Amino acid sequence: MTQPALALTPTHLLNYQDSYGNISLKYSGNIRLPDPLVVDGNLNLENSRINMLPLSLTVKGNLNLAYSDIEYLPLALKVDGYINLAYSKIKQLNFGLQVHGDLSVAHTKLKKLPDNLYVKGDLLLQNSQIRTLPNKLVVDGNIYIGNMALTTIPNDITIGGSLYR
Repeated sequence: MTQPALALTPTHLLNYQDSYGNISLKYSGNIRLPDPLVVDGNLNLENSRINMLPLSLTVKGNLNLAYSDIEYLPLALKVDGYINLAYSKIKQLNFGLQVHGDLSVAHTKLKKLPDNLYVKGDLLLQNSQIRTLPNKLVVDGNIYIGNMALTTIPNDITIGGSLYR
C-alpha cells in the first residue's frame, strides 16, 4: 500500500464541498481524508486513487466508491443512503453491515458477503465472484444476480422484493 501524497484537513475539504454538504473527490489521487470525517451530504470518491477511508466515517447521504481503489470499509461506518462499490477493488465487507439504501458490489472481485448483512434497498451483485448468499441476509428490496454462478441460497434469508437473474 502506497502512502498518500497529500493529507486533507477539514478546512481543505471545504474546497470540494457544495452548498448541500456534498463532497466530491472524483478522479483524485491517493490523498488521506481527515479522521473522523462527517459528511452532511453525499461523498463521491468515484474513480479516485484513495485507498483508505477514515477509521470513523459518517455520510448523511450516499457513498459512491465506484471504480475506486478502496479495499476495506471502516468499522465505524454510518451511511444513511446507498453504498456503490461497483468496479471497485473492495476485498471484504464488515460483519453486520447495515446499508440504508441500495448496495452495489457489481463487477467486483468480492468473493463473499458478510453474515447478518442488512440492505434496506436493492442488492446488486451482477458480474461479481460471489457464489453463495450469506446467512441471515435481509434485503428489503430486490436482489440482482445476473451473470454470476450463485450456487447456494441459505434458508434463513429474507427478501422483501424478488430475485432477478
